[in-house]
Amino acid sequence: MDSFPPPHRVLYEPLNDRSTLDHWTTYKAAHSHEADFEEIDAAHMNGMEDFAKWVAQWMSFAPTRGSVRCRLLMIWHAHFLSLSCQQMLRRSLEQRSFRCRVWFHIEEPTLQAAILSRCIVSTMPSYSHTPTIDGPALDLRLWNDPRALETELQSTPC
Repeated sequence: MDSFPPPHRVLYEPLNDRSTLDHWTTYKAAHSHEADFEEIDAAHMNGMEDFAKWVAQWMSFAPTRGSVRCRLLMIWHAHFLSLSCQQMLRRSLEQRSFRCRVWFHIEEPTLQAAILSRCIVSTMPSYSHTPTIDGPALDLRLWNDPRALETELQSTPC
């Protein structure tokens, strides 16, 4: 989904934000000449007294350059938004969505259905990490067969 201008989107990445961050960074670099990008973390600002005022102010600002076709806001961890903030966002998406687009990053599927119905929902690829162990290999006998290990330790002279 790399169209421009971007539609409202929900980027769902269960329990992570690594793939979403890569996609966001790539998208910003590709369209930096035709859009203004802003981001906010709902894990820090998620109430009506701070978040709602900030979003209303963001939607009222004019673009910074003449070549800018639209403004794009990424709301990281949008699942932390209070229900009243989500309601305010839903109304804003209905009224002011021509030049101001909103993308939501969520790790848990808890956004209101009214917001989801106005957005394209994308499930980002899961990032899995297999750690490398520095040092000697782990002795897994304790986990695999604890009784055999205990018997072996008891039978071994000190």
